[in-house]
Amino acid sequence: MILALLALVLSYLAGAIPAGFVVGKLFKGIDIRDYGSGNIGFTNALRVMGAGPGAIVLIADVGKGVAAVLAISQLGAMQSNALTPYMRELCGGFAMMGHVWTVFLKFRGGKGVSTSLGIFTAIYWQAGLISLGIWIIAVGITRYVSLGSILLCISFCVAVFIKDGQYIWGLRIMALAVTAIVIYRHKGNIQRLIKGEERKFGHREKPGV
Repeated sequence: MILALLALVLSYLAGAIPAGFVVGKLFKGIDIRDYGSGNIGFTNALRVMGAGPGAIVLIADVGKGVAAVLAISQLGAMQSNALTPYMRELCGGFAMMGHVWTVFLKFRGGKGVSTSLGIFTAIYWQAGLISLGIWIIAVGITRYVSLGSILLCISFCVAVFIKDGQYIWGLRIMALAVTAIVIYRHKGNIQRLIKGEERKFGHREKPGV
């Protein structure tokens, strides 16, 4: 059980690495929270810093979810216990919490979309890729990243509730929890979508440096 708990702590800390904040400081000498939407995630990084730094943030945030599920969870599974069958889902969930509520930035992190994509794809890659495809289609048609992000998570939930198998409820509960967090973190975006005030993909913010 000790290794399982250690794996959860490490997953949280891995998820808590604020890639957008770090990239902003290293590449532009700015605190990305002072620009655009104030978020440290991929979309705001792209708007504020451009394609190169934005891509780095995207890869890092997706990678945190993948690492928690495929690597760190193996540590927790080394000692057989009640949590062993659910270590991948638990580590993914803790990485998600780390990203959204990062200890390194006073528990104010990103919205969790990129990290959730990494988690989803690492656990159930077919559904993860389908969800990514839905994100691409939704953003391509509407140019609203927030709408695509919400649909990405919802579509993954639908996929795992269709899927059957042993210990499937662990995956379903994790998918629902992650989706609930993503939707909650997008509450402001949802309000702006309803009012027709949401910014569309491709809009650039000037960092002022």
